[in-house]
Amino acid sequence: MNTFWRDRTYLLRFWRLPLALGLMVLGLDQATKLLVLRHWPLGFQRPVISGFFSLVHCRNPGAAWSMFADYTEALAVLSAVVLVALVIWFDHLAEGFPERALALGAVFGGIAGNLIDRVAYHEVVDFLLFYWRTYQWPVFNVADSAISCGVTVFVLSSFFRRPTDESPTPRPTDTASEPSSSPPSP
Repeated sequence: MNTFWRDRTYLLRFWRLPLALGLMVLGLDQATKLLVLRHWPLGFQRPVISGFFSLVHCRNPGAAWSMFADYTEALAVLSAVVLVALVIWFDHLAEGFPERALALGAVFGGIAGNLIDRVAYHEVVDFLLFYWRTYQWPVFNVADSAISCGVTVFVLSSFFRRPTDESPTPRPTDTASEPSSSPPSP
């Protein structure tokens, strides 16, 4: 077996690079939220790029766009179930494609970061606000960014790469060693 493929598939197993990426996302997410909680009062807002981007301190008891705000505990349980499912079905979901493996690692870290908030504070700490004139994107955090980017990469990969394409998993090319299904000729 080609050592390049063996090393790459080894590194892309969940417990290696994808988990390392997930832990980096989780660490960055929790560190930035801790800074927000320690240094900015709730409702804080500081423009960084006037008319476009501000740092704020908001709390979101729900999911994206504050949906399901009354179901924080249910969202925490759902997050935990999704994390377990990502680990169990990781190889099936990634299908040996490196971009999918890393995308799932980023999603894992993002979900874990928001789950910690839901358990610790019963809401998610958000602090990044983008806006233009009267349009405002919902306030978000590092975990939300990792989830969005990871899902986007995963979906794009799913559209453009199929397991039947040239897959990173090695395929046997020598058919001489395979048994023939037709009887030997005389």
